[in-house]
Amino acid sequence: MKILPTNQPIALTRAATHREPTVAEVSDQFETLLTHQILQELQKGLEGESLFGDGVEGNTLGAVAQWELAEKLAGSLDLGILAQLRTAENTEQRGDK
Repeated sequence: MKILPTNQPIALTRAATHREPTVAEVSDQFETLLTHQILQELQKGLEGESLFGDGVEGNTLGAVAQWELAEKLAGSLDLGILAQLRTAENTEQRGDK
């Protein structure tokens, strides 16, 4: 690996190539996170063993499965986060309170 010198600090170099996420992308991520947390709470109330076993491996596999399920559910449901953000953004731009 060849290291090339740069005149800018690393943070500025990364910032120059970083694209800000859109409101839609952020709302999708938030809906996935919210759905994941709901799934976690729902599974706390279940009695019995996990489908993925006990221990670290079972917990890890269970968390990955929960996250995948949360992504699918959030993608198929409209929780209204994006609509709320756009309404708030429009209200702010108009100067309404």
